[in-house]
Formats: sequence, structure tokens, C-alpha cells
Amino acid sequence: MTDYPEIAARFARDTAAPQDPDTDPFWVENRAKFLAEKSTSADPNACGTCRSNAEADKPVVHDECQQRATLLHAPDHPYYEILAGFSLEENAALPARFHVPFFDDCGVPNSWLCAVCQDEGTVTGWPCATATKYGTQVFTPLDKAETAQGKQAADLAHLQWAIGKAVADLRELQAVEPDHVKAASLYEIEMGLRIAAGTQDEVTA
Repeated sequence: MTDYPEIAARFARDTAAPQDPDTDPFWVENRAKFLAEKSTSADPNACGTCRSNAEADKPVVHDECQQRATLLHAPDHPYYEILAGFSLEENAALPARFHVPFFDDCGVPNSWLCAVCQDEGTVTGWPCATATKYGTQVFTPLDKAETAQGKQAADLAHLQWAIGKAVADLRELQAVEPDHVKAASLYEIEMGLRIAAGTQDEVTA
């Protein structure tokens, strides 16, 4: 006698005869449950009710309010005017990070196209040859993106602290320091800000 009757029943069915996963009752039932469940993450444009539910870790109400995947261009993605000045071959040779998809809802039929593989009168479906060739180099994995965002947030917090300290030091300097000491003190404050911003090497003699 097993403590897991559902697993035992499933094992018995699997060993008795192969089942088509499209018609297997086990998978049909689980797919139906999955599709019936609503996400507990709301899209930024969701209605107030669904956002409130998500904040309370409850399922959203509307299908269209469920959070979708986020597609972002690289920060230095070329503008359309830049792309228009090059041939299709030159645009296809651009770095992999630029070869992201965009949805053309004006064409007939609507389709996903590469954001850069184009020239006058020519477009390319996505994935284009470059995206297929370089694969994972097109997008940054979420875990790495979150790590980068965390570092940026930490750097920003440190810079804000350095600016606040510099302001306090300047006020104290203006109030008590004689003129012949201020120049050296101001240089120290400037260097502190540059170190916090990572630009200390730009200081020239």
C-alpha cells in the first residue's frame, strides 16, 4: 500500500500502455487547471482592482491585466534614421543586441520583424539570421539584468550620500574656514565627489 495513491495510479497507467499527452486525462486535467488560474502579478497598466489584488498576493481578475513579458531595446539601440542610411547587409551585421523583435501591426499580414534588418522597401522576419546565429547574445538574462540594476542602485545611493556630505562640508567651510584653507578643502571635496562618481581619472594637473 503506497502513501501516494495518485503517483501509484499514474505509474500504473504509464506502464500499462503509452498515452498520447494530448489526450492523457492526467495532463488534460493539469493543463485545464493551469489555464484557469490567474497570475498574482499585475501588468503596470492593469486596472485598480487587479493591481490591488496583486499587492495583496491575490490573483488578478482580468486576463488582460496579467503581467506580460517585458521587451526592452538596448540603451544604445540605433534610431530609424540611422538604420535608413545603411544597406540591409550593413544593418544585418550590427551587434546581436540590436536584433530584437518588434510587432508590425500595419503590414498585411501582421508579423514579428527584426528591429534592424531592414532597408528601403525591405524588412526581415524575426528571428533574423543574426538573431538565430548568436542566440542568447540578443537578450540579457533576467538574473544578470537584476544584478546590474542592483549595482546601479547601490552606486546611485553612494553618489547621493557623497553629494549630501559635500553640501554639508561646503556649508561648514563657508562658515568657519579662512580663505587660504578653502582652496585645499574645496579640492578634497571635489575629489570625493569624483571618486564617488568614478571620474577621478579626469582630473588634470
